[in-house]
Amino acid sequence: MEDEFETLRGRDAQKHIVSKAIEVGERVRTTLGPLGYDKMMVDKMGEFLLTNDGATILKMRHDRDPVARIVAQVAKAQEASVFDGTTSTTILLAELLKQAWTLIEKGVQPNAIMKGYRFALEIAIDTAKENASEGDTPYEAAKKVAQTAITGKSAEDYIEILSDICAKAAEAATPDNIKLIGRPGDPKDAELIEGVVILKQNSYPTDKESFEGKILLLDEELGPPQANLNLADPSKIAQVAKVQQQYMDERLSAIDEMGIAAVLCQKGMDSRAIQHFRRKGILAVRNIRKSDMHRIAKATNGEVVADLADILLEELGEGTCKIRGKEGPNPYIQAIGENVNVASIILPAPTEQTAAEFSRAMDDAIGVAYITAKEPLTVPGAGSIQARMATAIKNSDPMPSSRAELAKLAFAESLLIIPRTLAETASMDIIDTLYELSINQNLGVDPRGEKVCDMSHVVEPLALVVSCMNTATENAISLLRTDEIQKSRPIQDTFVDEMS
Repeated sequence: MEDEFETLRGRDAQKHIVSKAIEVGERVRTTLGPLGYDKMMVDKMGEFLLTNDGATILKMRHDRDPVARIVAQVAKAQEASVFDGTTSTTILLAELLKQAWTLIEKGVQPNAIMKGYRFALEIAIDTAKENASEGDTPYEAAKKVAQTAITGKSAEDYIEILSDICAKAAEAATPDNIKLIGRPGDPKDAELIEGVVILKQNSYPTDKESFEGKILLLDEELGPPQANLNLADPSKIAQVAKVQQQYMDERLSAIDEMGIAAVLCQKGMDSRAIQHFRRKGILAVRNIRKSDMHRIAKATNGEVVADLADILLEELGEGTCKIRGKEGPNPYIQAIGENVNVASIILPAPTEQTAAEFSRAMDDAIGVAYITAKEPLTVPGAGSIQARMATAIKNSDPMPSSRAELAKLAFAESLLIIPRTLAETASMDIIDTLYELSINQNLGVDPRGEKVCDMSHVVEPLALVVSCMNTATENAISLLRTDEIQKSRPIQDTFVDEMS
């Protein structure tokens, strides 16, 4: 039984942890910044994706190694918490472990490293808070951080339009309640729309464009029950047809009695129902996505019902459904309710691939804009805040323990991985770059200009930077506390061992 497991202990386990973390960090490190490189990800079906989004890259890698999976989970937790910063968190975690391993090889115990790291973390966070600015309005602060998030992504050519939409969206709804809709078109036509957008035409032609009142949200096939017909007996066919018609009449009459303005159905809807709603002037839409149905329910304060027979009047939504762009190539339905905390963004793009990449960029930007709008505190970006934190740590009073002091200084060195990477992708001299940042903390790295200069227009949310620091440090410490790895061997490996 023991042969089914591979076990690493002590120094071997620690070395494996560090090497795997560094490996994962290197996968995303070069994507950082406006000149960051793209990665081509190919799945098992041969479908490819070209992206420099760190979170997406880590999601598409299905590592079996437990350390690699832990690092990917750390990035996922960072994204879930503050919507961005996955790349910075991942590479900082890897660098902290790399610096720790250098100390371990010199005889420094992990407990001393942990103590030094936690001490340095406090200084770093205090420094970030001291350098935070609240000079802008929530909208302007949100727009600035959105611009930083979009910079370097494929959507950057339209940064002014898209960052404005992100800032407005952050004030209109929470990120989870914002639907991004990519479609062919000119990105300049991107639009923030109140409520939920359904990319479907109404199920029948009508002169009406607005339907206001009660909205039925149905997770049920709106059609007659299926029956097994004996084609050899015509009387049975007629009898079944009569029963089906009666069944539909009763269901449609029940809807009429509720005074419904719109019927939105997650599943299908047969022609008799469509014709009935047409005559009654009721909007009917079928085959709506489940996610859209739940957003509409949230916007209209309604419930998605699975059985029409059990529906209560208080479960109906209340709002307005409008047919928009009816004369154009891309008509859609806009569902609006009393709950304004729901919005949609139409995001045109030249190609399907570009639309997907635009959506990923906007998703991150909306997230950081949202947390900034809630707390409009920002810190300098472009590697500036990391350089300031590193300098503060180096200039702090020495720790009582020389070994913990070494760890404290190693933490400071780890922080510089951010400006170091920005300089590296821009082919700048790394030593000169870090030196200039150390002597003038008001400057940042401008990769495109290949110089260190005033980058005050590049800002990041304080909450994101603090979260990145906490997440990377605590997980680095957690991994340093691990001195044994036990994992099951692959089935084929076990088989070969038994046969040999």
